[in-house]
Amino acid sequence: MAFHFVDLEAADYLEVLKNVTQMKITGGGIYDAIIAQAALKANVDILLTLNSKHFTRLGEHIARLVREPSDMTMPK
Repeated sequence: MAFHFVDLEAADYLEVLKNVTQMKITGGGIYDAIIAQAALKANVDILLTLNSKHFTRLGEHIARLVREPSDMTMPK
């Protein structure tokens, strides 16, 4: 498993703001949308979270990436 940093640019933040405005998402949901945007930009296979409902509400393109730890099998 590898980790790397993702730099979001102004255009990425504008996309997030456009999307949360259309979906009427406020408060902490905006942070979830920023995390989701970074996941999309990084072209991840999985967005691992303890709160899948926070991300699945952001659209199918995010929901298909969302997994919870209980969904994962650990190698022996």
